[in-house]
Amino acid sequence: MDLGLERVSRLLENLRPSSEQDLATSSSSSPIPAPHRAFPLIHVAGTNGKGSVCAYIASALQASGLRVGRYNSPHLVTPRDTIQINNTPIAETDFNHVQAWVAQQDAELGLESTSFERLTAAAFYWFAYGPRPDLGSQGSTGYRANVDVAVIEVGVGGRLDATNVVEQPQVCVITSIGMDHVGLLGNTIGEVVFEKAGIIKQGVPVVVAPQSSSEADKVYQVIEEKAHSVGLNVSSPNSQLTKVQAAHWIDHPSSSSEVLLDLDPGRVGHWAALTRPINQSLFEFWIPLLGDFQLENAATAIAALQVLRAEPTTGDGADQWRQQITDDTIRQGIASTVWPGRLQWIEADAAPSEVRGRLLVDGAHNPAAAIALKAYVDSQVSSSPSSSRKRTHWIMAFTKGKDIEEMFDILFTPPTSLPAVEPDTFTAVEFSPPEGMPWVSSIPTDEVCRRLQVQQERFYSDVCFLRFNFLGSPFKCRFAMTQMAMTAVNGGK
Repeated sequence: MDLGLERVSRLLENLRPSSEQDLATSSSSSPIPAPHRAFPLIHVAGTNGKGSVCAYIASALQASGLRVGRYNSPHLVTPRDTIQINNTPIAETDFNHVQAWVAQQDAELGLESTSFERLTAAAFYWFAYGPRPDLGSQGSTGYRANVDVAVIEVGVGGRLDATNVVEQPQVCVITSIGMDHVGLLGNTIGEVVFEKAGIIKQGVPVVVAPQSSSEADKVYQVIEEKAHSVGLNVSSPNSQLTKVQAAHWIDHPSSSSEVLLDLDPGRVGHWAALTRPINQSLFEFWIPLLGDFQLENAATAIAALQVLRAEPTTGDGADQWRQQITDDTIRQGIASTVWPGRLQWIEADAAPSEVRGRLLVDGAHNPAAAIALKAYVDSQVSSSPSSSRKRTHWIMAFTKGKDIEEMFDILFTPPTSLPAVEPDTFTAVEFSPPEGMPWVSSIPTDEVCRRLQVQQERFYSDVCFLRFNFLGSPFKCRFAMTQMAMTAVNGGK
């Protein structure tokens, strides 16, 4: 993977409309900005939780009446998933048009940009200009972008990631960090954090999610050092670095919070609450996404939104949209968040008959995410009446280069706190390379099962906790949702 900012910087500068177009389409004497400078944005890096945090923030901003762009990667079903406005992917015809235009400019410059750099450029172009620069809306102050604000997720790392071409985000968010992309980002947690913290900019407030790993102190230390190196105040009371505390579950909200949301009976999710550091007030909200780790992700998103609201008046266009963010719109937006493929139950007709109408889809792709997945699965087993407890059947694919033995140790060791249940079963599958990501490929199924068998024999000398098999390569899934799961497992967040 060839990381760096030079190619994408030159490409984006060349995508800016020409001076002739500027004069023809803008009522202002100032030129139309390059795509990555055309709209305000929130930049999000980290190892786990980036996608959920982006989804929460974007949903809250949309609930505030704003037109919100969101760029996440990798895609779940199609590359168009990565570029969305108000939770709707870019249309196929528009996507093809923008991609072709970006590719043409890349070829003319002889840049040989990576596919991710071109996709990132396409996202910035779409958020800035829409179908064509001359279709951008024109007001009394000149050019106006295709979105009011965008939420941009880092692809890999941060410091040299193509998205880090942005110069002045409204806020930088760093989610939970763990060991991932070892070798590419570094071989120690300090090296990995250094790369993730590379999105921190001078004058831009930073929000850091709760760090629950055993090396949390090191994570905070490296982030603080980076923030201090660019001139940010990291000391109270006027610190520009916010360390988020996780929310907590509550059984019943106050009547005012419940009335404000007016949730449908039987809706999936749970009430939560957090204490806001600004004024120590209690903020109650509904989390629709599953898993205890969403207490950290939702709290991080809310903290970022609160930082946005608290930013001093600058006299630019950002002041107006910031004022539209309120407690009520944050609460409504968090409750309305949808993030497919992350602890998502696929019910009824959409699920394969072999699982009797219920399939849990998740994109756990590293040990920290595996711990969260295991905790959720165990909670589901423990909450079932003993007479109805069933085995868990795991259908999994793994990307080459992942430490699957550590994930096996987490996922396939029986919990001592639960009564004996029927042994789990496991099916290894493969996925085709995601479109536009030829460097991502799956570990062959026979290799997965061989390595899993070694793990099982290490724990049990007489009987395995799992019964397992593999489906031949290439795996052609008959069920759309299972294929989605395979795509998500390859590297989702």
